[in-house]
Amino acid sequence: MISTVTIPSDDLDGSVAQYTWPQECISMDLCVKCGDSLELNLHQLRFSESLSCVRAGYYPFGSERAAYDKLLGDTQIELDRCQKEIDRVEILCNTLIASKQLLQANKRLIHSILSPIHKLPLDLLGNIFEHVCYGSNYISGFNVPTLKLSRVCHRWRRLVSSMPVLWSSFQFSEKEYARHNLLPLLGLFLRRSHPCPIDFQLDDINGYESSSRSSKNMSSLLLHSDRWRHVEIRSQFPSAYLLQPLIKRGAQLPSLKSLTLGMGNDETGDPDFPMTCANLKSLTLNQRGLELQFPRPTITRLVLKYMSCKSALSLISHCPNVQDVVLKGLDQGSDLPTPAYKCNANKLALSCPPSYKQSTISNLLRGIDFDQLTSLNIDDDGYDTQFDWSDIRKVCLMLERSPINLTSLSFRLCVESFSINRVLHVFYHMPLLTELEIGERRNQTGTIYPILKSLIAPQTSEAVMGGMDEDGGGLEDLSDDGEDEADLDKDDKKDDTEIPEGLCLLPKLTKLRLIIRPRPKLLLKLLRSRWRPSLLPPRSGRFSTQESNRLEVVPDHGQCVCLRSFHLMYPGSPRNKATLRLIVFKRNLESFKNDGMDVEVKW
Repeated sequence: MISTVTIPSDDLDGSVAQYTWPQECISMDLCVKCGDSLELNLHQLRFSESLSCVRAGYYPFGSERAAYDKLLGDTQIELDRCQKEIDRVEILCNTLIASKQLLQANKRLIHSILSPIHKLPLDLLGNIFEHVCYGSNYISGFNVPTLKLSRVCHRWRRLVSSMPVLWSSFQFSEKEYARHNLLPLLGLFLRRSHPCPIDFQLDDINGYESSSRSSKNMSSLLLHSDRWRHVEIRSQFPSAYLLQPLIKRGAQLPSLKSLTLGMGNDETGDPDFPMTCANLKSLTLNQRGLELQFPRPTITRLVLKYMSCKSALSLISHCPNVQDVVLKGLDQGSDLPTPAYKCNANKLALSCPPSYKQSTISNLLRGIDFDQLTSLNIDDDGYDTQFDWSDIRKVCLMLERSPINLTSLSFRLCVESFSINRVLHVFYHMPLLTELEIGERRNQTGTIYPILKSLIAPQTSEAVMGGMDEDGGGLEDLSDDGEDEADLDKDDKKDDTEIPEGLCLLPKLTKLRLIIRPRPKLLLKLLRSRWRPSLLPPRSGRFSTQESNRLEVVPDHGQCVCLRSFHLMYPGSPRNKATLRLIVFKRNLESFKNDGMDVEVKW
C-alpha cells in the first residue's frame, strides 16, 4: 500500500500541525527489477496523540517519560533509514545524470561526424570563416569569432591558425582593454595575421588618463604600420601618440587604403601629415583636419565632419581626383575665396545639423565649384529644425556656376514652406536629373506635396484621372483625409501658383523615391502622368515678367520620358487609419507594376 505524505513547503520552519499524518504503513518501491522497497511504520509513532499533548501543555513524568524517550528513539531510527536511502538514491541519480551527459556528448560527436559541413573542402570552409570573422573580432569585449572557431575541434583549430586573414581584422576599446589586460591578445592577433594587411578600429575614450596604456598598445601597432590597410582611430589626442611617432620614424604606410581619425579639440592648428600613403583611397576626419602638405591624387573619397570651412577647403584642394565628398556640420569660416577652388567630385553630400546649417552651405559653397557634380545629397542630419530656403538658393547658385550635369538629387529637410516658384528655381537648373529622392521628417506636415504637384507632367487633369479610372482603378477607394487633410488644404492655399502650361519639370526623371505620408490621389495622378507622359512639347512665353527675371534663362527640357521606378516609405510608424490607406494605395499601384514599373511601398 502506497500512501502520501504532505510536507510543508518550509520543512521544519512551519507548524507541525500542517502535517497530514498517514494512518497506515507507507511502502515505496525503489527498484522495479529486484523488488527492493522501503516500508515506514509512521502510523505507529502516535503523531496525533503527541500533538494533543503539546496543545494541552502536558509534561510526562516517570515511566511515561521513558515511553516518550523510546518513541523518540524509534523516530530517529526511521529518520536514519530515510536519510540512508536518500543518500543512496542521490548517488544513483548523480551517476545517471553523469551518464546522461556522456551520452549527450557522444550524440553530439556522432551528429558532428554526420554533419554536412565536413563535406566542405578546406578552402571553401576558410572562405566561410573569413566572412564570419571579418569586422567582428571585438577583442576587448570578448566577442572574438576567430577564437571561438579555433576551439570547436582540432581540424578547425589547425585551419584557423593557418589562415592569417582571420586574424587581420580586429577592434578594441582602451577602457575595456585596460580593465582586462588584453595586451597579449592584441599581440596574438598581430603575430598570427602576419604577413596580411591589418584592419583595426581603436576607440580611445579615456583621454589623457590612459596615455601610458595607449602608448603601449600603439607601440605594438606602430611596429606593424607597414601592414595598416583600413584604420579607424577615435582619440582625444591622436597627434601626440599616433602621428608624431609615425613622422619621426619616417613611416610611409604603403598598404593604407582608408584612414578614419576622430580628434579632440585641444590642439592648435591642423597636425601635419607628411606620410606618402601611395594607396590611400578614403580619408575621414572628425573635428579636426590634417595638413596634407602636398597633393594626394590617390584619394577618391573625403568625409569631413565638424571642422572649419577653411580646413575643409584645404583638404579638398589637396585631393585633385576625389570623386565622393561628404561634408557634415562645418564650423563658421571667414575670409573664404569666392570662388577659388575647383573640385572634380561627381558626388556631394551635405549634412547640416541646426547649429551648423548656415555655415556649411552658405560659406563653403561660395568658395568652391563642383564642375563634374552628378549626384547631390542634402540632409538636415535627422533634426526637426526648419531649414532655411536661402541655403538651398546657395546650392542653386553653385550649380549655376557649373555645367548642368546633375543626374541624382536627394534631400530630406524640414522646410517651412516649399513654394512652387522656389521648386521651379531649384529644378530648372537640373534638366538632366534622372533620380530624385525626397523625404520629410516624422513631425513635418504638408511641405512636400507642392513639390509632387509641380512634377505632374503637362496634360489635362481629366485625361490623367480618366486613365487612372480605366487602368489603375480604385480611385473611389482612395481619400486624402485623416491626419494630413488639414495640412494639405493649407498647402493648396499657400501654393496657388500654377505650373506654366505645357512645362515638364525634370523631364528625364526615371526613378522617384519618397519618404512621406502619402496623398494617394496626388501620387496616382503624378505616376499616371509620368508613366504615360503627354506628347505636348514645352511652350515658351508662359512665364510672367517676375518669374522670367527670377529664373533667368530657362533651359529647353525637351520631351518627358517615362518613369521607371517608384519607391515609397512611410516615415515612422503609421496609425491604423494610415495603414489602411497605405494598403489601398498599394493595391492601386498593382496596375503600374503589372505594366512593368518597379513599384515598392513600405511602412
